[in-house]
Amino acid sequence: MRKLHWGSKRLWPVLAALGLMAGLAACGTEDPTATPVPPTPTPTATPVPAPGTTAVPVPDPTATPTPDASFEAQWDQLVADAQAEGELVISLGGTDSRHIRDTLAQFSKKFDIRVVASTGSGNANTTRILAERSRGRYTVDYSVAGTSSTQRLIDGEALVPVEPLIIDPTILNRTPETWHLSPKVWWSDVSATYSMSDQLSIQNFEDVWYNTDRLSPEEAAEITSWWDLADPKWAGEIAMTGFATQGTGATARVRLHRGVGQEFFEAVTRNAAEGNHVLDFSNADGCADLVARGVVSIAVSCDVAVRPLAAAGLPLASITDNIIMEEGLSAEVGGTGTVLANAPHPRAAQLFLNWWYSQDGMETDINFTRNLSPSPKLRSDVSQGKVEDLLWNRVGQLQSLLDDDKVFIVDQGVPEYDDDRTLTLNYLRVLYDELGIIYTP
Repeated sequence: MRKLHWGSKRLWPVLAALGLMAGLAACGTEDPTATPVPPTPTPTATPVPAPGTTAVPVPDPTATPTPDASFEAQWDQLVADAQAEGELVISLGGTDSRHIRDTLAQFSKKFDIRVVASTGSGNANTTRILAERSRGRYTVDYSVAGTSSTQRLIDGEALVPVEPLIIDPTILNRTPETWHLSPKVWWSDVSATYSMSDQLSIQNFEDVWYNTDRLSPEEAAEITSWWDLADPKWAGEIAMTGFATQGTGATARVRLHRGVGQEFFEAVTRNAAEGNHVLDFSNADGCADLVARGVVSIAVSCDVAVRPLAAAGLPLASITDNIIMEEGLSAEVGGTGTVLANAPHPRAAQLFLNWWYSQDGMETDINFTRNLSPSPKLRSDVSQGKVEDLLWNRVGQLQSLLDDDKVFIVDQGVPEYDDDRTLTLNYLRVLYDELGIIYTP
């Protein structure tokens, strides 16, 4: 088995010393394309602890927050100030444009604040924000985009540190009762300053599907390692979305690089390039179409588009839902959320920040998300919501996976993550150019 252990030597001593708990739980005109978000009904979900989270070590009492009587007063004042501003302008990445609109509607309904949410890709919206700011225009309060777009905003000095804006005592003072992997505050920017992570995904490095008319269950069951897909016999039989991009796909690229390595990445890409089946990173639908129609036998990295087709009865089945590949799983702490400097509605942005990372905010999102396969929340006091049983159950399996060396943690808040993202982008672009693969930078 080939496996990288990048970052593990830094994390294991800290996690072991803390007695890591057994349960563990991503806007061009001068004004955004405004879409007021309508309200929707309030859920009645009851939080359910993740399986396996009952036996947790007693935390250091110094890490336990004491009730702060002033918080209620601060909160009431923040709500009043935000309501006086009356509006929140939020820039969304392409995925979040589809997934969190109902959640934003709940925020709007709860606090009586109009939410104006952008459409389009995170990269395009970030480009617009930076162009506006270069002309002295400040039209956006809050951004939810990918890590690459977030880094561009940081580089453009467009964001403010979020810790000084936090007033909810449960957000920074973390205990096992409120957060997984406490007391560490996890970040999705390498400066650990601008964007706190809000979700946890214990998953395969990527998802793999196959066409049941082309492969039998027995043949599919022979794929037990990522290296099996690098076998030349799969040349022309694999479709995949591209990874040579700054945006969507960067984190998955790093997962595969750390878990399997550059040699594997190049081999599987060559197999998929046979027949021109490496598609642009944004073309998950095209990847899903190829495997659903039986043009290829296997699809990699387009789960979001394949899964609905499988549910609709097309001849598709998952390989990675049913097994843990020999190289194991990754525990990825991610999710982004940032506050813009010189925001037109700074108190509304601060209110949204505190609400989003609160139990109520995360509980609302996990129940109202339109994502068909959302990740569990990083807060441990949030219910399963719409999280699939497979992902939810892994929360309770984390400790045993760690003990068996079957999982590694992807920490986006350290410089090495950014280093690997750049390294993988560079070598894949060279490979794509060699193979004549067309991609969006």
